[in-house]
Amino acid sequence: MGIQLTKGGRFNLSKEAPNLKKLAIGLGWEVSNSGQNYDIDASVFMLGAAGKVINEKYFVFYNNLKSLDGSVIHSGDNKTGQGEGDDETIYVDLPKVKIAIEQIVFVVTIHEGKEKNQNFSQIKKAFIRLYNQETGIELARYDLKETFSQETALEFGRLYKKDIDWRFQAVGEGYKAGLQSFVDKYLVENKHQEQEQKKESQPAISQGSSKSNGAMVIQLKRVGDSHTFNLRKSSDSEQLLIQVNLNWNRQETQSGGLLKNILGMNKTPDLDLGCIYEMNDSQEGVIQPLGNNFGSKDSFPYIWLDRDDRTGAAVNGENLYIFRPDLIKRIMFFALIYRGASDFKSVQGRMLFKVSNGEEIFLELDNPDNNRPFCAAAMIKNTGSKIVASKEEKYFSGHEEASKHYKFGLNWTIGFK
Repeated sequence: MGIQLTKGGRFNLSKEAPNLKKLAIGLGWEVSNSGQNYDIDASVFMLGAAGKVINEKYFVFYNNLKSLDGSVIHSGDNKTGQGEGDDETIYVDLPKVKIAIEQIVFVVTIHEGKEKNQNFSQIKKAFIRLYNQETGIELARYDLKETFSQETALEFGRLYKKDIDWRFQAVGEGYKAGLQSFVDKYLVENKHQEQEQKKESQPAISQGSSKSNGAMVIQLKRVGDSHTFNLRKSSDSEQLLIQVNLNWNRQETQSGGLLKNILGMNKTPDLDLGCIYEMNDSQEGVIQPLGNNFGSKDSFPYIWLDRDDRTGAAVNGENLYIFRPDLIKRIMFFALIYRGASDFKSVQGRMLFKVSNGEEIFLELDNPDNNRPFCAAAMIKNTGSKIVASKEEKYFSGHEEASKHYKFGLNWTIGFK
């Protein structure tokens, strides 16, 4: 039995189920007036930082059963609501959720409720529950206790990100205009839909944009360009969180004919994000997929790599999180081509820094060096009260050469994954 929530209650999904990847949201209800046919629908709005759907393909409902990034799938329209248990189910693959998505809102509406004089006063035993899709174990549940009269739409609950954690809130708010209530609230008409869809077929980070979901983005265009931000949030003394995302072009290389196919070179490019760090106390180390050095969120060095995307299937690429930037002296962020490309010309690598004070810093690896698979992309340095982020984009034959160039004192051996 999971946690029982009341209206407004919150649940830290990442803390209570830290290894959860595939989440299911079951929604159910019963109709008290059995003499009428009620068509009740569950829908999902996937919102960016501005609180709006970033693309209409992230509005998942009975006519669009799968989000554009493939992370959210609708079970389909149950037009009768008959039977025990869940009436409709939403499946969420958390690692696949596009990095720009900040909230996933779950709503239930009565189709043509106003025209049929139907509303939620005639609906009973409505609930929303979260469970592990792979094990079936229920994690949390919210049984609707509130009384409604003229409402034909209900915002049942929402998943939202706080720092890197996914959390759930039981909302339980009614609306009178059916599904249109949420279309007006969350859906922004996109006049450049084809262009946006084309972007979605490529890595998630926008290229050269001055805005990202409402937030201003500082672009570091040239080597040596830098940006400075305060070490702590301006509104309070809370510690900053820095997220670093690496993304790239995932098109397979198809050059060199049969020989490269035999050697395994015609594969989807596999890039690794990593960093070499030096702390204020002079301790040094590396975080990277090679050797399974993924770091830690809760202990030294408070730097954590979220995944090794070997196949290129993760729309969000790979992400590093720096939880205690106050402890670091400097961090060099690198991208390594593990396989699938001989250099950075074809992969169009790009890096995005998202700081918890709202600032974002973007840079492209747009001046590649032939046949060098290691790129020292960016550096951050702690000056005491501020963090300085700079574009490096220097190319090397490997870790050891880069480490010596930046005067890190690490010893290197051959690693595998």
